[in-house]
Amino acid sequence: MADHPDFLDYAAHFEETTAQGSHTEWQQTSVLGRITLLLLKLGDNSFIHAIVNSLSDQEGGDSQSARFVSIFANFAIVIMGVLAAYVIGRILQMFIGREIVINQEIIIEEEVKLSDLKKQKKSAEEEKGVKEKKGRRNAREKKKIS
Repeated sequence: MADHPDFLDYAAHFEETTAQGSHTEWQQTSVLGRITLLLLKLGDNSFIHAIVNSLSDQEGGDSQSARFVSIFANFAIVIMGVLAAYVIGRILQMFIGREIVINQEIIIEEEVKLSDLKKQKKSAEEEKGVKEKKGRRNAREKKKIS
């Protein structure tokens, strides 16, 4: 029953109407659809058609000015893409910030034996005592000299 020609024609017609209806609904309900309709209406303007007709000097062929306009349009599209990427990057940079700072902390663990610690304290005290003795001796010697 699925191979019947009437059914195939009905299925193809149904797919076309469903796709056309959903596309029309999209154009009428969404912002991008409305922008698309606006651009289509602008492109279907008689002034635009007159400009296109003046740029073509042969039937089916394009003139040098038409090629120049085409190249300029492609160049403008590339420039607009670069500018859009730049603007999006600046907006993201506003959220993220200008600089990314990485803070690193280095922790060094050292095992110290209690006996080594006592030796260090003892040697530090001895050095301190030697300095004090030298200082006293120098003061006494100064008194003897004067």
